[in-house]
Amino acid sequence: MSRCTLVWLVLVCFALAQTPVFDEPVTIDAGGVPINVGPGGNASPFVVDWDGDGRQDLLLGQYSGGRVRFYQNVGSNFEPVFEGFSYLQADGSDISVSYG
Repeated sequence: MSRCTLVWLVLVCFALAQTPVFDEPVTIDAGGVPINVGPGGNASPFVVDWDGDGRQDLLLGQYSGGRVRFYQNVGSNFEPVFEGFSYLQADGSDISVSYG
């Protein structure tokens, strides 16, 4: 099979693939209030068992300042409950990642 034919087959497969369908966005509460990451309003969520207790916690990258928020899940994996947040730290200082 020639390289041109292979490229053509790959492109046809991508063209025939179904477009993904996403649900409507939802707000996530912490302490009964919708989470707001501040100016810019952009967040990069990541769900992981950060503290090793078996429940999926929420990490949010914050556009302003590049800090990372940690929301501990005090509920369950199927019905998560988040209260307040703390910033992730290393050696006593807030971790800051590139932003903007």
